[in-house]
Amino acid sequence: MGMPITPKSRAGKWAAEFSIVFIILMSLKIMRELPIPTFLIAFLGFAGFINGLIAIIRNKDRALLTLLSIPVGLVIIIWSALEMMFPH
Repeated sequence: MGMPITPKSRAGKWAAEFSIVFIILMSLKIMRELPIPTFLIAFLGFAGFINGLIAIIRNKDRALLTLLSIPVGLVIIIWSALEMMFPH
């Protein structure tokens, strides 16, 4: 049996939902000038990252949508760090 797609744990479900909402809102913000501040959208992705870490470490949840939250969160952390190092 392969890797499950949907998470089983509560933290995994929250992580998947936050990450999916982050991806959708960022896509809409890039395509159309969405009047939502970017830091609020980034906060959703970071919250998904934290919940994903909790689901993976504490609950041993290895679902694909839970694991999706990790690269999303890492992109946000790297992006924020680079924005602080090289402001424009």
